[in-house]
Amino acid sequence: MNPTVVLVHGAMHTPWIFEPLRERLTARGIASRAVQLPSSNSDSAAAEGLTEDVAVVRTAIQAVDGPVVLAAHSYGGVPATWAAADEDRVAELVYIAAFALEPGTSMMEWMGGDFPPTWIHSPDRLAVKAGDAEQSIFSGVDPALTAEAVKRLNWQGLRAFTEKLGAAPTRVPLTYVVATEDPALPPAVQEQWAAHAAHNLRIPSGHSPHLSHTDEIATLLAQAVARAQQ
Repeated sequence: MNPTVVLVHGAMHTPWIFEPLRERLTARGIASRAVQLPSSNSDSAAAEGLTEDVAVVRTAIQAVDGPVVLAAHSYGGVPATWAAADEDRVAELVYIAAFALEPGTSMMEWMGGDFPPTWIHSPDRLAVKAGDAEQSIFSGVDPALTAEAVKRLNWQGLRAFTEKLGAAPTRVPLTYVVATEDPALPPAVQEQWAAHAAHNLRIPSGHSPHLSHTDEIATLLAQAVARAQQ
């Protein structure tokens, strides 16, 4: 069976963020799917947490008939890591400027116990959103695409940050894409995670290389798909 790429978006995003990348993959004859994480919701009261995100990623993997290349961006790396630990169908896990936390760690702990000062809380205090997304998330991205992406950002449920990562894969090959000009996730930290990966790529981009360097990310995923076919 031909491998399928399953894409996991970051905090506040929706599957829409991967449309340019999926178009490139389709042009290469590569099947892909993008999940909607329940922690990201336009209704702050409805935004859920990490546990629900992991369940959605697992379901997406199980729905594929064949091997999966699981690719995650930013926060999406956390539920993807946990899901990959449980699903034998995952042939490779690709982190795109993503969090590769250790089991037993939460995003909140990694952030030092508080959110960036530029983030805003929802009126009900159940969710957060980046207040400087143009600079922190979409630096280096086409301005028109950035404007559309910012309009589509959701609230991110607090439990996505407070719940601890339950497991990480021990036998799944890892690939890490380091965004060397990332203002949101320090490149030095990304390099530490990349050092544990079987394959890595450095791209001179901000936090969203799948938008600013789409062709390079599509090529990397095509290489992962080729390895999964071997």
